[in-house]
Amino acid sequence: MQDITAPNILGRQPLSKKARQGIWIALGAMFILTFVISYALVQREGSDLGIHAAWAAEGDFLNLRTFFRHGAHPIWHMLVAFVMLTGLSAGLSAVLVTALLKTAVLWLVHRLMAAYWGERISTWRMILTAFTCVMVSALYVPSINPAVYIGAGSPNPWHSPTQITALVLMLLCAPCTAYCFAEFKRRLPLGGHKVTLPWKQAAVLSALLVVSLAAKPTFMQTFLPAACLYFLWQWIRHPHNSRYFCQMILAALPAMLLMVLQYLYYFGIIVPSQGSIIFDAAWGRMWPRLRAVLLVEAFPLYALALCVFKGLWKKLWRDPLTALTLLMNAVGVLQYLILGEDGRRAADGNFGWGMMGAALMFWIMMMIRFRCLLAEDHTKRGSGRTDVGFAFSYAGGAALLLWHAASGVYYVVYLLGSQKPL
Repeated sequence: MQDITAPNILGRQPLSKKARQGIWIALGAMFILTFVISYALVQREGSDLGIHAAWAAEGDFLNLRTFFRHGAHPIWHMLVAFVMLTGLSAGLSAVLVTALLKTAVLWLVHRLMAAYWGERISTWRMILTAFTCVMVSALYVPSINPAVYIGAGSPNPWHSPTQITALVLMLLCAPCTAYCFAEFKRRLPLGGHKVTLPWKQAAVLSALLVVSLAAKPTFMQTFLPAACLYFLWQWIRHPHNSRYFCQMILAALPAMLLMVLQYLYYFGIIVPSQGSIIFDAAWGRMWPRLRAVLLVEAFPLYALALCVFKGLWKKLWRDPLTALTLLMNAVGVLQYLILGEDGRRAADGNFGWGMMGAALMFWIMMMIRFRCLLAEDHTKRGSGRTDVGFAFSYAGGAALLLWHAASGVYYVVYLLGSQKPL
């Protein structure tokens, strides 16, 4: 597998006419599917989407404090309130905004895959792979998670509009952070000890991180520790480029300060009745959570193990986005296993949301890597050098992927057919 470096997801990616047509069809299908699911959910009394739509209807742009009555992450609610200015009801506005955001998730996943793969993968295979990533759910095991999501979670929770909003920002922030460091490595042989971060890039990254917190802080609660670990390690490796790493700290500083304020709000300092964070590492509680992680991440964990088995660990680590994703996922899983909440937010599962958000990024990057391994296997078979062991490995990964995809389809069917609120 060749070296892959973090792409510029915000840069221009010229696509053929066939590719543009294909992705527009896929985006249209995702918009319709999400619209139908969200419309069904918003009708149910007590559903997450319905509750947040009601909160959005309370917002008033002449009094911005009204958007903070129920939480410190108002982006989705403000978007819904903005659409309501056209005269649409709160429910229909919520459905429309949620469908657009889920469609944006698919678009960003496709852009990321196109940036990594280029023309090496056919248009429709790339679109199908991206579509699969935003459809998969935890492995459906009736005795554990008969409702698919409940009992395990999902990298693609359809019922949570704020989480979908956070995923959009995650798919902007993580690649942009990785791209900033990839550019640093590219310029390092040319600039010696004087490589710095362009202030325009720093400003864009800083703004994206702040907006991601206003969408939902669950992404940053896993990404920030991961980024700190990654850049500290890189700073130790490149001690003479301290100015660059100080610039990265300054870029992240506004988001760090905002996150502190948000968690003071959420966990009992600014609003004492909200609840607090607790250390919750009893084995009786940890095992169901660990089982949930395995159900959510079975395929990407398998793909990661396959890459390590083939001796590709160093190549994975050399790609900043893959390295950040692995660290982010590890942080998310660790937080989910050992941290909990009490008080009013005891049932909110915010550390579970962090794990599930990181899981989607883990899914995307491991899908990219797994597909590269398949391409290499195809080349070997074309040259008459079939690797039988790898063929069996591919079959195992394909079986897990199909199980995840089928579970994702069943999750959609369940949501459309059930009257239980989520």
